[in-house]
Amino acid sequence: MNGAITRRLRRDRGSVLLSALMIIVLIATLGAALGLVVSTELSAAANYEGSERALYAADAAIERTIGELRLLSTWALVPAPSATTSLSDFDDGQSVPRAPDGLTLNLAQLTSRRQAESDALYPNSPNRPVWHLFAHAPLNRIVPGVDAASPYVVVWISDDVDEVDGDPGIDSNDVVVIHAEAFGIRGGKRAVEVTMYREEAMAAGLPGVSRSDVQVLAWHEVR
Repeated sequence: MNGAITRRLRRDRGSVLLSALMIIVLIATLGAALGLVVSTELSAAANYEGSERALYAADAAIERTIGELRLLSTWALVPAPSATTSLSDFDDGQSVPRAPDGLTLNLAQLTSRRQAESDALYPNSPNRPVWHLFAHAPLNRIVPGVDAASPYVVVWISDDVDEVDGDPGIDSNDVVVIHAEAFGIRGGKRAVEVTMYREEAMAAGLPGVSRSDVQVLAWHEVR
């Protein structure tokens, strides 16, 4: 009698131990799965943040370029290959700079790629846009207060495709196109393109004094 009870108790203890082990394994599996989900969500959130910062940086580069063009009395030579920024903080002097995540940026190759992407959109003609590098620098050089891991921005300019003067290096209708790309952390990259129009207008309250009035004709993010 006692022997039967002892065997039953041993079987019960064995069943309890097996159940406990199964519960521990299940909890461990759920914990690992939860950790993976959290890690994936954190990584996705970080990538999203990096991508959004790059978009804002590209917009900032566009605004900085517009501000510089607004000061010019004529845009005739803005599409010329020799036209570059006159602001030292918008040109870091690097031909192969690095993005904040360490990615090497070969500006000559990026310019060739920008041209190839544009050529794929427009037929070969004397008026097809020719892009030239206008400015490039880390965002924290041109926007005070931005942290050291800020995106690296690159700006190109071309004449607009609708101009039919036969020379893509000369602007004759006061319309140019600005293309800005920003390279952020974790490979995040965003690009913005803006078509700008310039006209002479009378300065408010100052008869006889003209100013350069710059307007955005089109803005779009380039995917």
